[in-house]
Amino acid sequence: MVRPTSPFSNDAAYDSGFALLEILAALVIVALVAAMSFPFLTRASRAIGLKVRTAEIAALLRHGRNTAMEQGRPILCSVDPQRRTVSSGASGRQVVLPEGTTMRIVSSGRLRSADRLGFVFLEDGRALGGVLSITGSNLTYHITVNPLTSGVMLSEVD
Repeated sequence: MVRPTSPFSNDAAYDSGFALLEILAALVIVALVAAMSFPFLTRASRAIGLKVRTAEIAALLRHGRNTAMEQGRPILCSVDPQRRTVSSGASGRQVVLPEGTTMRIVSSGRLRSADRLGFVFLEDGRALGGVLSITGSNLTYHITVNPLTSGVMLSEVD
């Protein structure tokens, strides 16, 4: 059998592949979709990072409460809004919020002395209470410390 010399044959054996131009067109489309979705992905990762850090702060406060009851002494968890940090008086551990995040203590029951803001957990299971508001990436979280039970609750505010 004689094979045709032209690649533009009607023979099915010669039409079984992709042309280089088709592959390049597909790669360009994939690159455009990736480039358009990149800003959304970075914004989502910042939001997830803020939620993780906020959960770490709530865990730090719970640890302070538990340590106060176990050791029978008051524990202060310090809040520094300018540096965006929360420090544990029980373990010395510190959580730092990312750039572009603001935090403030928004309700009464907070400790205010000289240069210190924070939450105090007493040895009998009570706390001075209060609410820590954390805002960033178009999200706001409240960490509430109940003054009677010293329970720590994390909630997302719309």
